[in-house]
Amino acid sequence: MLSEENEWQKVVQSTTKIDQQIKNIKMRLQSALTQLIIQSEEHNKNINPDPIIQKTNVHLLIQHNSRSIEKRDKPALRQCASKSPIRTPESTDCPSPISQIAYNSTLKMQLKAAELLSPKYQNISDRFHIGKFLGKGKFSDVFQAQEKSSKVLVALKVIQKNVINKYKMEAQLAHEIKIQSYLNHPNILKLYGVFQEQTKIVLILEYAPDGELYKLLKKQTNRRFSENKAGNYIAQIVEGISYMHKMKVIHRDIKPENILISLQFLKIADFGLATYSPESKPRQSFCGTIDYMSPEIASGQDYDHSVDLWSIGILAYELTTGTTPFYQSSKEDTMRKIIEGRVDFPKYVSYELQDFSKCCLRKDPSQRLRLEQMAIHKWIQMNHQAGGQYDRMLVQQLVTILK
Repeated sequence: MLSEENEWQKVVQSTTKIDQQIKNIKMRLQSALTQLIIQSEEHNKNINPDPIIQKTNVHLLIQHNSRSIEKRDKPALRQCASKSPIRTPESTDCPSPISQIAYNSTLKMQLKAAELLSPKYQNISDRFHIGKFLGKGKFSDVFQAQEKSSKVLVALKVIQKNVINKYKMEAQLAHEIKIQSYLNHPNILKLYGVFQEQTKIVLILEYAPDGELYKLLKKQTNRRFSENKAGNYIAQIVEGISYMHKMKVIHRDIKPENILISLQFLKIADFGLATYSPESKPRQSFCGTIDYMSPEIASGQDYDHSVDLWSIGILAYELTTGTTPFYQSSKEDTMRKIIEGRVDFPKYVSYELQDFSKCCLRKDPSQRLRLEQMAIHKWIQMNHQAGGQYDRMLVQQLVTILK
């Protein structure tokens, strides 16, 4: 019996010794990892001092060539700060300020350690096969690409850092990324991620093979869609904007150039002028495209999400007539007609479409057709092919998210 107790005591001592060794190894590993993190931070400060966007899982959009400047010239955008839509989850395990600080510090170390230990790509070409050139925007070039491991087709929007610095785009680009990271809907173009190289920022975007709605519109007979097709397109835009407004986001620049097509599914893109407005606070920034500008913006008044409702009315008009209702040869005359608010329709436009557009284009923002009313309007119901071209659940199943 005594012999068995001695043997058991040896086992206990041996186990205790092993446990202590494991603790010592953990402490040394944690110390080494902390030093590695510190050295990495110092190294990053030396080689990359500019505060450009870090890698994150967000959603941004492709900028394609826009119409001629005299037709669609964007006014200068006055910078307007807005509360970030990104919310940090609150911990319920750390009620006291001191424990919360300790918890945040530990969490930060864990996140940095995970980042250091995760696989790194030095160049975008390490992860993607770069394909054909898709288009050139004012500040970027866009390429088709294929992710090497998943074989998913994407679009890469490449922005040179010297361009970002030259035009002081850091804040605007960061704001655009925050907005896009906040949104996830089948009718909104997906941004899979942001990749940073030494000289450029690369946005990894959902690939929309059929390009801009505007370019497709101009290829149509008489440069306009049938009311059947236009109604189906508008129904999708209403879906996307309804989601945005529920998420307290105002787009402020809805137009055919900022809508992309992927296998008959519309994708709202270009959130450069979008703003997050959680408290329905009136906005004042003079921004947008002249032809689609609401009278309250054109006249310098405060405005809210109703500017997007106005844009839907303009979009329905242009898709079915090939032009915008207030277009004039000069920007001043166009804005004057917008403020007057009189809309004339060609004879071939149906009564239902006229009613839909007029209800969206009421001068009083509070009297405009609400999004839920648009969805059940007779013109939409007549032309929207539910379950046909547009199947929201099918789109959600088809979208592959890059990790």
